[in-house]
Amino acid sequence: MYNLRKTSSSKIYGINRVMLGIMFMMTGFMKLALPDYGHAWSIQLHEAGFPFYELIYWGVPIMEFIIGTIILLGYYARIGALLVIPIMLVAVYVHLTVTDPGAFPSQPQLPIMPVIALMMAGLLWVRGSGSWSFDIQTQLRKV
Repeated sequence: MYNLRKTSSSKIYGINRVMLGIMFMMTGFMKLALPDYGHAWSIQLHEAGFPFYELIYWGVPIMEFIIGTIILLGYYARIGALLVIPIMLVAVYVHLTVTDPGAFPSQPQLPIMPVIALMMAGLLWVRGSGSWSFDIQTQLRKV
């Protein structure tokens, strides 16, 4: 478990982590709290043909918010990064299959943001959570 939390004090890795965490928290929050985004989320689910609509409609945004919080805090951030990957792979699929432009109110139809999030999660997984994280604070206390 120690290796999951091992990181450097790099500010670049810390900024990457904070940005990814905020992005995930905002995405989950907007799907649940803002009617336009909730409607767009509903369109995405219907057009992509996902089963268990209610479970996914409520569960994924809640998970995104929780994962974003874990990443933002840098508490076992590598696990958070690992959880981002399947969500973003599904998001790439959605971007490539959904044709209604109303399903993407604040981003292009091409899967640009999911791919960027995948790269950020990959960096977080490989390099760790960086500066200002609980992971580095735990590491410093063991020294």
